Amino acid sequence: MNSKAACPSSLLKRLRIWFDALRAPFLTASGIPVLLGAFAAFSRTGSLDFTRLGLTLGGVLCIHLGANLANDFFDELTGCDRLNPDPTPFSGGSRVIQEGLLPARAILTASVVFFAAGAAQGLWLNSQVRGNNVLLLGLLGVVCGVIYTAVPAKLSYRGAGEFLVFLAFGPLVVAGSYLCQTEILDGFAFLVSVPAGLLVASILLINEVLDIKWDGRAGKRTLVVVLGERRGYTLFLLTYVGAFVWLATGLVLRLYPPVAAVAFLPLAAFIRQVLPRNALRDRSTLINASRLTIMTHTIAVAIIAISFLF
Repeated sequence: MNSKAACPSSLLKRLRIWFDALRAPFLTASGIPVLLGAFAAFSRTGSLDFTRLGLTLGGVLCIHLGANLANDFFDELTGCDRLNPDPTPFSGGSRVIQEGLLPARAILTASVVFFAAGAAQGLWLNSQVRGNNVLLLGLLGVVCGVIYTAVPAKLSYRGAGEFLVFLAFGPLVVAGSYLCQTEILDGFAFLVSVPAGLLVASILLINEVLDIKWDGRAGKRTLVVVLGERRGYTLFLLTYVGAFVWLATGLVLRLYPPVAAVAFLPLAAFIRQVLPRNALRDRSTLINASRLTIMTHTIAVAIIAISFLF
């Protein structure tokens, strides 16, 4: 009887470990831009293909999960995450390998499975859309997910990961989703994607500020390690604010619907809670800045996406 009662508890524990390994709460970084691309397409065509939207969303999320797992595996391979004794809820990896909860080989296997699942959905979508642009964008997405940390490329160790993240979570995802709905790849989709890409890049930058000491010791030359803590934090602020400068410009030029102006609300909360204090002297403020930046991306990009339905 006791062993039967223990089974559900053991299963739930196992699922919780995999939930942490996948870093599922951060899927908003890729999922909401998919909606942005689809809803931007709706503003042009007046229709939505929900089957294509579902497969686009599923494929992108699978590739994102594969990239998360690959990141953990290769950061363990290089020793980067193991050298970090002070992870935060938003940086330093999932820690499932370092805490002995899952073997590295299982993480790598799961990564390959998710990449394959994402690729399968992308191939079906490519068969439904004229030309091979879906295939091209999908391949770029997979490549970005792999070379971000995988040896020998490991671009996140060479000061190029930030641009890769901007590209993958902004223009590639939004334009790909737009393409699956309209079968057209045009400049409009790339232009509306910029705030999404900049805000995800700003999440990465603030997390790199949090991890600068340990990344430097591990030989991970992120852009923040290269620039130094103060200039890296300044770059984070410029990237974050730059997303709203782009949005404001787009509103003036009628690139975005007027309702998208509501997306400025998270910026006000960020300025009030983070900017008045010297964040570099207070780690808790930096962690709060990371949390607020993630919230900003989720709320602001969702509002921009929904605005296209009006």
